[in-house]
Amino acid sequence: MPYQRTRAEVEAALADHEYLRPVGSFSMQHSLVSIYSSSTVVRTPDTVVRGRWAGAADPLVGESLLLNFRTDNRRLGFQLGIGRFYEPDAVLTSCHADLEEDLREAVDLPQPKKVRTGLTAAVTSRRSGRQFSGAAVSLTDLATILHHAQGVSGELPYGNPANPHGVIKLRNAPSGGGLYPVTLFVHALRVGGLDPGPYEYLPYSHSLRPVHLPGTEPAPATELFRSPDLDVNRAAVVLTFVYNLLHNSRKYGDGGVVFGLIEVGAILQNVHLTRTALALAGCDQGGYDKQRIERALGLDGHTRHVVHVTVVGQEA
Repeated sequence: MPYQRTRAEVEAALADHEYLRPVGSFSMQHSLVSIYSSSTVVRTPDTVVRGRWAGAADPLVGESLLLNFRTDNRRLGFQLGIGRFYEPDAVLTSCHADLEEDLREAVDLPQPKKVRTGLTAAVTSRRSGRQFSGAAVSLTDLATILHHAQGVSGELPYGNPANPHGVIKLRNAPSGGGLYPVTLFVHALRVGGLDPGPYEYLPYSHSLRPVHLPGTEPAPATELFRSPDLDVNRAAVVLTFVYNLLHNSRKYGDGGVVFGLIEVGAILQNVHLTRTALALAGCDQGGYDKQRIERALGLDGHTRHVVHVTVVGQEA
């Protein structure tokens, strides 16, 4: 049986470690249940979570996603969906995925640097930093981050290796089924040799395509990504991760969303390790205005969604 501490031992521990009482109090708050969570004026996340115990009609979106997440390999429908992507036309489509890139007005990026920082040094020294100096980053540094994030680094021949029907280009971050449903958009604030404004990163051509919306002026990045805990105006680059629902859900169904978010994490890890090796500061932002950014980038918000934002710049 586990050892049961006496009351005297607990009181002694509380006296020696003052943090135990508030930590214990906070940890037990989620056991509270309120049937009024749906009508609360300020619906904090913990209030919503507690309200789920009461079976409120207003669901928690995260819970709904997990409840509908179905990828059992024994299901015939799921097997048929995956099997369809082994057919020649689907494989050849992957071989020519670069045709989706619109190269008009695209800005060619310089060759990325060969980052020689050791993996252990980059992993253990990576920290989130919100204090930026306002200095510019070089275009080569930006190209290096983007290449390591999701640039092309290999090829997979389809058919006879000696005379393949096509070649699938592989990127630096893993993707479920090699479908790559995540796109990086770059809001340049201070990048040497690059005009300020929004761009779409094109991995196959390693270039940036300016985002032009007819009849509108580009929304200032300092307004789009305004945050109370950092001065975006002093950063150099804002990276926006956009998930294309149709790119992988047509194969994986409901599981496509989860696989897409896993891919965001893989790309993001490469971003942070690379900018750490380049001695740049950076942090992730969760409190962004999703719909406003989507409008600024010309996204419909139905098939293409903003799912993450990262800020990078010179450290103050």
